[in-house]
Amino acid sequence: MRIVIDERECFLFLRGIIMDLKEKFIRDFPVPMGEKEEPYIIVFDAYCGQGKSYTARVIAQLDHSIILNNDHVRYWLDDYTTNSSNTLYELQYHRLGLLLQNHNSCIWDYCAGHNWEDKKKHLDEYDVRRYIIRLTCDEDVVRERMEKRKVDGVNYSIADFDEYLWCKENIPPIDDSLIDFIIDTEKDVEEQAKCFLKKYKLMK
Repeated sequence: MRIVIDERECFLFLRGIIMDLKEKFIRDFPVPMGEKEEPYIIVFDAYCGQGKSYTARVIAQLDHSIILNNDHVRYWLDDYTTNSSNTLYELQYHRLGLLLQNHNSCIWDYCAGHNWEDKKKHLDEYDVRRYIIRLTCDEDVVRERMEKRKVDGVNYSIADFDEYLWCKENIPPIDDSLIDFIIDTEKDVEEQAKCFLKKYKLMK
C-alpha cells in the first residue's frame, strides 16, 4: 500500500507543533515588562566551564537583565543532543524578540563563538546594542569546576572537561576587535561586572 504525503499538510502540521511549543515555552519562560529605554544584548566569548552562567547571574543582579540559558532550555526540552538545536534556537530567538520589545535587556548564556557568523547574522536583526564579553580562566580551574558540576536547578549544563577541550580545539575565539570587555572569572567577578556596566553606562 502506497502512502501519499501532502507536503503542505505536513508543513502546516509541523508548524502547529512549533507554535504550540512556543506557547508552552513562553508560559514556562515568561516575558516580563522591563524598564530599559534602550535595551541591549550581552553575549559571552567563552567555552563551557569558564564561568558563563555565574557571570550572567552576577551581571543580571546588577543591571536587571533577563538571562537566556541554552542549557536550561535543553533541560526543559529533555534533549541535550544536537537534534534539539534548531528547536532550541527558534524558541530562544522568539523569546529574545519579545523580551526586547518589552524593554528588557538580555544576557544570552551560550558560547557565542560557536557558529559565530550565523549567530551574528541573527543578532544583527535586532536593532539594539550588542556587547561581547570574553571570559578567561586557567584550564586547571576549568577542570576542577567541571568535576564538581551537577544539574541542580541552578546549573543545567552536563558538559564535562572533554567537551571543554573539544570546544577549545574546534571553536575559534571571536575576533579581538569585536570584544567589548574581558572578565577573569578567577577574580572578583562582581567588581569586574560593575566596571563593565559603568564603562558603557549601563548601570545607574
